[in-house]
Amino acid sequence: MQDAARPAARPPLVVFASFSLAAQQRDVDSLVTAARAGALPVVLAAILPALLAAGSVLRPVRRLRSATESMAAGELDTRITVTGDDELADLGRTFNTMAATLQRDTAVLRDMESRARRFAADVSHELRTPLAAMTAVTGLLDEDVAAGRMPPETAEAVGLVADETRRLARLVDDLMEVSRFDAGAAVLTLDEVDLAQLVRKTLALRHWQARVPVDVPEGLRVRLDPRRMDVILANLVGNALRHGGPAATVRLRARAVPGGVALTVTDDGPGIAAGLLPYVFDRFTKGDAARTRSEGSGLGLAIAYENARLHGGTLSAANAPDGGAVFTLTLPWNGP
Repeated sequence: MQDAARPAARPPLVVFASFSLAAQQRDVDSLVTAARAGALPVVLAAILPALLAAGSVLRPVRRLRSATESMAAGELDTRITVTGDDELADLGRTFNTMAATLQRDTAVLRDMESRARRFAADVSHELRTPLAAMTAVTGLLDEDVAAGRMPPETAEAVGLVADETRRLARLVDDLMEVSRFDAGAAVLTLDEVDLAQLVRKTLALRHWQARVPVDVPEGLRVRLDPRRMDVILANLVGNALRHGGPAATVRLRARAVPGGVALTVTDDGPGIAAGLLPYVFDRFTKGDAARTRSEGSGLGLAIAYENARLHGGTLSAANAPDGGAVFTLTLPWNGP
């Protein structure tokens, strides 16, 4: 009852005051106008020197970039004009020195490479005539050995000499072929051929037809150089027979693919060592580096690769998932 008789609390007193800020606004507007009037000429006056300064820095950088791009494109005689003594000028002089050194060293290396190629070609050419005579003589001696007109010891020596003579003759022929590739003198003599017939002929010439199953569709016609294609096939199949092992099965298969034809040579041997796989088409690469003497010269796959490239095709090597090596040759329908 006492709470009900207590009088209610009065509401708080709120006071509002109003002041005009027009004068302050006028002062602020005046300051902004003055700042604009003073800053704009300063900015405009600073733009021109800034552009000139930036241009003096960026122009040498642009020239250096353009010269670097020209060097990357093979223009080793590229030089830049250097003015001044600042850091950019020092960089330009260093670039010119580097370019001159690179051009000189490249010229020396190219001259050495050219001399080495000419030397190999000249030596191979000079060896062909005496090797041809030696091959003919050893052929006659082989006939005497086959007829039993020589003692066993002499026959064994003659056989060894004949094998080494034939091996040397093949090596010289391979070196001559490589020198033609290096000199850019290798050319194609294109003809439209039936691929199945060409494969069978290649195998029959080397008496491999019974050892290499062939799966090439009849009527698959491709425009290529028959002689160079024979070299490619002989090197691929011979390599598979030689390195696949004595009991290895070598298979040759060809199929039409979009834009051309793909031919594979596979074997079920030990395959290609992982460390050797990236270099299998390099010259004088052999399956077993420890065997300095072997039947092959180490040039067969390199020659096959160059012949494939000359046709506008590709030649690749890999290991099959279930073991063995796989060589894949792709050729366009109409050659390069």
